[in-house]
Amino acid sequence: MGNFHTSRCKINEGSMKDSYSAYDRISAVLTRISEELPDVPLFLSLHNLCATLKCTSPSAVIFRSAMINAGYRSSGTHMNPLGLKSDAPMDVIWDIMRCWANFARVVASLGKAQAKKVARFLPNPERHLGPKLRAGCQITSKLIIALLGIEAVNGHMNHQKTENAENANTES
Repeated sequence: MGNFHTSRCKINEGSMKDSYSAYDRISAVLTRISEELPDVPLFLSLHNLCATLKCTSPSAVIFRSAMINAGYRSSGTHMNPLGLKSDAPMDVIWDIMRCWANFARVVASLGKAQAKKVARFLPNPERHLGPKLRAGCQITSKLIIALLGIEAVNGHMNHQKTENAENANTES
């Protein structure tokens, strides 16, 4: 790419956008290239650094802020969305990563039960344990069948028929 980093290109967006279906993608890549540090040829993968140290990865913003606070320049890269370019020497980068790895997690910060890996939330002891029906909802025959079974509904219906027959006999 050579001098692309130092040159300022003006693109006629109207004619280019209509001519190329991938205009948005091309524009995004060119924008990322223009934001890179031009004098830094290589980039770092923050996730690879963290994999080496076996620690969680800080966000790119936090890592770049640490490099800027140390007095170095930093930018993203067009090749890798997780890649970073910096003029910081590797000693400084590893110092920042060591500080992050030491800060990340301390066993003493865990509770005694967590450190011993004791279960704190046990599974339900019986089936269907949990929240019940909402107060004030209407009970339908489908709900009764689901809860009590079809025999309960049939028994209730037979009981209603006998009551209706008895009421009809007493009225006449």
